[in-house]
Amino acid sequence: MMADSTRTIFMLGLQLLALLFGVDGFIASKKQKVILVLVDGLRWDKYGLELSSLQRFEDRGVRADWLNGVFVTYTVPNLYSIATGLYPESHGVIHNIVFNSTTKTRTVHFEDVVNITEWFDTGAEPVWVTAKEAGKKVGGIMYPGTGVPIKGVLSDRIVHLSHWSLTNYPMTDRALDAVSWIADDEFDLVLLYMNLPDYTLHESKIGTERSNHDIMRANTALNTLLDDVDRRGLWDTLNVIVVSDHGHVNIDKDKYVSLTDYIDEDDIEFSVMYGSALFQLMPRPGRLNKVYRQLVKANPVMHVYKKEDFPERFHYGNHPRNLPIIGFLDPGWHVHMTFNPLTDTVLNGSDHGFDNSAMEMKASFYAKGPAFKSNFRARPLESVDIYQMMCDILKLEAVPNNGSRPRYTKMMTGPSDDLQDIHTTYNIVITMSLLFTFVSLLMHGWPTLGSSYYVMSSIDA
Repeated sequence: MMADSTRTIFMLGLQLLALLFGVDGFIASKKQKVILVLVDGLRWDKYGLELSSLQRFEDRGVRADWLNGVFVTYTVPNLYSIATGLYPESHGVIHNIVFNSTTKTRTVHFEDVVNITEWFDTGAEPVWVTAKEAGKKVGGIMYPGTGVPIKGVLSDRIVHLSHWSLTNYPMTDRALDAVSWIADDEFDLVLLYMNLPDYTLHESKIGTERSNHDIMRANTALNTLLDDVDRRGLWDTLNVIVVSDHGHVNIDKDKYVSLTDYIDEDDIEFSVMYGSALFQLMPRPGRLNKVYRQLVKANPVMHVYKKEDFPERFHYGNHPRNLPIIGFLDPGWHVHMTFNPLTDTVLNGSDHGFDNSAMEMKASFYAKGPAFKSNFRARPLESVDIYQMMCDILKLEAVPNNGSRPRYTKMMTGPSDDLQDIHTTYNIVITMSLLFTFVSLLMHGWPTLGSSYYVMSSIDA
């Protein structure tokens, strides 16, 4: 009788331990999915507006104070840094336009760049390639780079970014399609691009009625996505990450730099200028030092470097695509080869591309899903961290990147939180088991050495 009671207690303990390890295995094997939403131009402070969709993320998910984008604070370099975890000098997508200093050619329109294979297929590996090579099902909705083969790999489904899709494919429909791909077509990863508010901010200015209206259009699209995830009951496996690439700052027509006030345009063989902030120059043979000396201290709002001397903190200058001279202006200024304020117009009401340390250039980060804590405010993180983060959620083996896991682990539920729950449960069960054993032994008496040996021998047999 005493041996049977002891055996019962021992077997109960084994079953409890098996249950605990079973819980651990269940957590470890849970398959999660990701929708990454890129809201172009959504500054970290939301331009002072209240956006109900982002409040929903804050209440039930994570918000970072801000996201530090990469330099140059243009869309395509930042989107590719988010996707690859690499700085532009490593992944090679250094600009919003494609240019070639050998052929002296450059593209004009943003839509032209995003579907040029050679600009993206530089050896870097974006997350959709990592995922697809691991057997995941991946798709891209207008996200730059997803529409071209990289390392010979294409996404399983693609909606190309084009003039047609920008004008005829509403952001709410894009949001619904992203959720449908996850829920109905069993996709594991979908990257979704929303072009507002950026496009309108360029045409208008921050704070105008039109700009505010289109910020709210992005808000509506995000709410549509969240509502559909709610309706379908996907939150046990789906993580939605909302990020932006940069902020905006209003441009003042009178704050301009005309390079020909300081240099002779005939000394320049090839140049790249786009928007307001950045310029790159390739002087004619033998004239590099001359042009550099004329520009380096020409204007206090203009910061000019030879590319090999470009500050390391930007992680930008050390790529062969860059031209020999790189310069950028302080936020709010605009640069031209030649500019006459009486006759020339400024293309942008507000713009970006400035120093990524400027608060006006800081981007946004929000997330919600089983991988993220609830109602958690995180410290700022880097755009290069998001590739590794997505790999962790999808249980992918990330390729080498510039991200840092310690910058984001505190916002994640992750293995550490699951194990903490297990350890807490384990401690409770052990305490209760010991108490139960003690009471049982008091009731039935302490077993002799022989009876203890009998129980163990019986189990071994």
